[in-house]
Amino acid sequence: MDPNLYPSAAATAPIHAVYNGVAYHEPQQSAPRTTQTAFNQSSSVGHPQLRMIAPQSVYNQTNTSAVGTVHPSVYNQPNVAGINSSQPTYNGVNYQSPPPLQPNVAHHQQPQQPIYNQQPSRGQTLYNGVNYNDSTSYQTQPQVAQQQQHQPVYNGLNYQQQQPSVDPLTTKMAGMSVNQTWGQMWSQESVNLMTEKDIRTKSVLSKLQRTATNESDMSCNKEILRSTLTKVPDSASLLQKTRLPFGILLHPFKEDEDLPVIQDSTIVRCRSCRTYINPYVRLLDQRRWQCNLCLRINEIPDDFLYDHNTRQMLDPTLRPELNYDSIEYIASVEYMVRPPQPAAYLFVFDCSRHATQIGYIPSMAKIIKESLDNIPGDSRALIGFIAFDSKLHFFNLGDKQPIHLVLPDIQDVFLPNCDNILVNLHSKRAQIDEFLTEILPNFPLDNPNDVVYDSGSALGAALTIAYKVLSSLGGRITLIQAALPNTGNPNDGSVLTNREDPNKRAANANNLNALTPLLNPGTDFYKKLSLECSEHQIAVDLFNLSTSYSDLATVGSISKFSGGSIHYYGGSPPLCLLSRFEADLRHYLERNIGFEAVMRLRCTRGISIHTFHGNFFVRSTDLLALPNVNPDSGYAMQISIDDDLKDYSNVCFQAAILYTSATGERRIRVHTLSLPVVTTLNDVTHSADQEAIVGLICKMAVDRSFQSSMSDAREALINSVVDILNTYRSVNSNTVSGGLVMAASTKLMPLYVLALIKHIAFRVGISTKIDERVFAMERIKSLPLKQLMLYIYPNLYPIHNSFTTESDRPTPVQLSFANIDRNGVYLLDTYDNLFVYICKSVHPQWLSEVLNVTQWAMIPDDGDLTANQTTPNIATPVSRIQQPIQPTDNRSIIRLPQLENMTSKRIHQFINSLIQERPFQPNFYILREDSRLRYAFLQYMYDDRNESAFSYYEFLQHLQQQIKN
Repeated sequence: MDPNLYPSAAATAPIHAVYNGVAYHEPQQSAPRTTQTAFNQSSSVGHPQLRMIAPQSVYNQTNTSAVGTVHPSVYNQPNVAGINSSQPTYNGVNYQSPPPLQPNVAHHQQPQQPIYNQQPSRGQTLYNGVNYNDSTSYQTQPQVAQQQQHQPVYNGLNYQQQQPSVDPLTTKMAGMSVNQTWGQMWSQESVNLMTEKDIRTKSVLSKLQRTATNESDMSCNKEILRSTLTKVPDSASLLQKTRLPFGILLHPFKEDEDLPVIQDSTIVRCRSCRTYINPYVRLLDQRRWQCNLCLRINEIPDDFLYDHNTRQMLDPTLRPELNYDSIEYIASVEYMVRPPQPAAYLFVFDCSRHATQIGYIPSMAKIIKESLDNIPGDSRALIGFIAFDSKLHFFNLGDKQPIHLVLPDIQDVFLPNCDNILVNLHSKRAQIDEFLTEILPNFPLDNPNDVVYDSGSALGAALTIAYKVLSSLGGRITLIQAALPNTGNPNDGSVLTNREDPNKRAANANNLNALTPLLNPGTDFYKKLSLECSEHQIAVDLFNLSTSYSDLATVGSISKFSGGSIHYYGGSPPLCLLSRFEADLRHYLERNIGFEAVMRLRCTRGISIHTFHGNFFVRSTDLLALPNVNPDSGYAMQISIDDDLKDYSNVCFQAAILYTSATGERRIRVHTLSLPVVTTLNDVTHSADQEAIVGLICKMAVDRSFQSSMSDAREALINSVVDILNTYRSVNSNTVSGGLVMAASTKLMPLYVLALIKHIAFRVGISTKIDERVFAMERIKSLPLKQLMLYIYPNLYPIHNSFTTESDRPTPVQLSFANIDRNGVYLLDTYDNLFVYICKSVHPQWLSEVLNVTQWAMIPDDGDLTANQTTPNIATPVSRIQQPIQPTDNRSIIRLPQLENMTSKRIHQFINSLIQERPFQPNFYILREDSRLRYAFLQYMYDDRNESAFSYYEFLQHLQQQIKN
C-alpha cells in the first residue's frame, strides 16, 4: 500500500481549499505521513471538512445501552387504522403521538430554557422535537406541518406537506419475516463474497423492491445531495478507525419541477453563520428559532408570519421553507452587486479543412436555427458568431445584411466593432435567420463543390477575441474544435504540438509513469485564460469533434476552471457522430442555465471541507465561482471532522447557489441535508453508501493520476477495498473460514473497484488514445452520481425475452460472458454507448419482429459498415452489408426499424427510456456475434478475466491474500 496516495488529514498541515490537488489562498504544507490508508481520513487537526444532517426522530438518538440501529420517526405521522389501538413501543420505550398544534397556543409564548440533546422520558409529549409538558428539549428535527383538513396555502399557492402515508416503522415491520435475523431486518447483515453469486443482479432487484414500498426517510433527494456515510461518527478518531472516506456528492442545479419558489421581501437567515432557515432548525416559539449549524438563537421577522394575499397570520410550521429540503428564493436587490446580466451566447467554431471534412457546420447552423425560440433568455438576450482557421472570421449581424469580416493577422489580435458582433437576439432576428439559413451552412465556401485547403487552427487567438467581446458582460462561449491548435503566437503557449505517438500507445499503456505528463496540460495558456474568463463571469463549453489527437488535456483547461463542460466525440463512429452532435447541441442550447453564479457550502461546527472536485474555481474556503451553472454537472467535496461531535445528535450541510436566471432574476437555490451522529464503529460501518463512496474515491484516483502516477491511483483503489474489509473484520465476529465477509452496505465495492481499474480511465495493457483517457477522467470528475455509476459499471439487459407490460424493464445481469445465452439478444448500456449484441441462435421470429429480417446473416452489422465506410440508408435490408437499418426519425440514434408489433414497440420504448435518462446521446451499435467490433462489446465484460486484469473471482482471491498479508 502506498502511504502517500491519500494522506491522512492528521498528517497534513491545514490548507484553505484544494482544487484538483492545487491549494489556493495558502500554500500546501507537506509533512510525514503516518497513516497508511487509501483515503484522506478525518482528524481533529488538519483539513477542514463538511457536515450534513438527516431528519431524525426524538428516539432516533445514540443510545449505548440499547441494541440495534437508528430507525425512522413515527411520532408525527398521520393516524393509520389499527396502529393507534395501543401506545407504540420501541425497545421498551413508549412514544406518544402528539396532538395537533394550533397557532398562537399558550406554550409558544413563554418557552422554557432549552436542554440540548436530552433523551425523552417515557410518555413525554413531543412536537418537532420540543417537549411542551416540561422543560423544552430541542433536537435537530424537520418542522412538520400542522395536520389540517385543507391543503396548506402560502401566498395563494398550495404546498403538499412531505409526509408518508404510513409511518416508516410500520412499513418496515410489515415487510419483516419471523425467519429474518436482526441484521437482515435492519440492514446490518454480512455477506460472504466468495459464495455470493450474481451479487449485483440481486442488489438491483432488492433496490427495486425497496423503491416499490415507497420507503422514505424524508431526507434530501439523494440525486441532489448525498453523503458517503448516512450516519456520521462522533469524532475524528472514530472516522479514522472506519477507514471510510467521508464526503458529499452534489447535483445542485438538477431539474426539479416540484421545487418550491418563494418570492418574499424577507429571506430568513441566521445572523451569525448566514444559514438559510430550513426544516432542521429548532423552533423555540413563534418568534424565535435556533440555527441548526451554529446554534445561535434568531428572531423570526414579522413578514415570515404574515400572508400578504390572505392578510392573515401564518403558523410558521406551514411555511414551505420549513417543509422542503430543497427550495428556491427570488432574491432582492441586496443580493446583487450589479444589475442582472443579459443572457449572452457567443459561438466560436473551427472552419478549417478538418471541420469541412467532418461536415458539422451545416448541422450546427440547422440546430441553432431550430432552437432560437427555445434558447433561455429575455428581450435582452444576445448572440454572436466567430469562426477560425489560420485566420479569424467575424460576422457583422447589426446591419441590414450579414457582413463577413476577416482578420488575417493573429499575432497581435484586436477587436473590430464589437457592437455588431454580439447583437440582440430579438431585434436582429431577421439578420440572424438569414445568416443561419443562407451563409453559415455553406461557410467557408461560396460554392459547395470547392475544396477548403486551409488546415490551420488559430484556436488560442479566437478564444482571446471571444473573451474580449464578453468581458464587460459575462456569458457563455460555445467552442467547437475540429483539430489541434497549430497557428498563432508561438510564444504565448496557444500553439500546441502532437505529444502522442500512436506507435507507443501500447507501450504507454504498460509504462504508467510515462502517462502522467500526457495527462497534464502541455502549456498553461488555456488555464490562465480560463481563470480570466471566470473572473469576468464567462464560462467556456468545449465540443471536441476532432478525429485525431487534439491535446484535450491542454485545451480542456479552458472549461475546467471556468465552470464549463467538455464534450468529446473522437470515439464516435462516423455514422453516429453528426446525429449525436445535433441531439447534444439541441439539448445544450435549450437546457436551463444560470449566469454569474457562486455556490457556498455551510456545515455544522466541528466539520469542514478540505478538497473539491468538479469544474469551477475556488474563490475562498467554502465559496465556488461558477460563471455558468447547468443541470448536467455534478460536484463532490471531501470532509474532515475537526472537533468532537459528541454533543450533537445530528449534523447538517447546506449548499446555496446564488445565480442570475436567463430571464434576469437573481435567485438562490438552497439544499439542506441532515445526518444522525453515532458513537459506535459498527453503526458507521453499516451506514456506508457504497455508490457514493465509489463516486468519491474515483475522483480522488483521477487527482492522484495527475499528481503522481496511474499505478498509484490503481493501487489506492484496491487499497480502499482492503481497508474496508479489514475494518469489518474487526467489528464482525462471524468470520468464515476461507471466506471474504463484508457488510451488506459495501458488498458491491470490490465489483465496482474492479470495474474502475478496467475502465478506460485507469486501464493498463490496452492501447488507449490519450484524448479518450483524459475525457474519461473528466467525465468521472464532473458527472452526477446517478450517471457516473452507469459510466463505471454498465447495465447488460437481456431483451430477447418477452415484455409483459409496456412499463416493464428487463433486469440487468452481471457483466460476464457466462450470462450470454447463445440464443439471446442483449442491450449493453455503457452511458456513452448502446450495443445491441445478437447471438447466432436467436429465434427467427424475434429477428422478424424487431429487425424485419428472416435470417441471422441478413442482420446489418456496424462492424461491416465501419470496415467498408458505407453510409446507412433507409431501406429494407436484403443483404448483410449493403443496406443497414435506419429509423423513420432521422434525428433518432436508434437505428432499428419501427414495426407494427408489440415486441418492436416495447423494445423501442425501453431503449428510448434509457436514452431519456441521460442528458446527452450515446453511440448506437448493432453487432452480430461474429462482428469485427465484437471486442468493443466484450471489453465491458468486467467480471471476466482479460489479458491485463483479474476476473471478479480472482480479484476476490487477491483481496483475500492482501488481508492475510
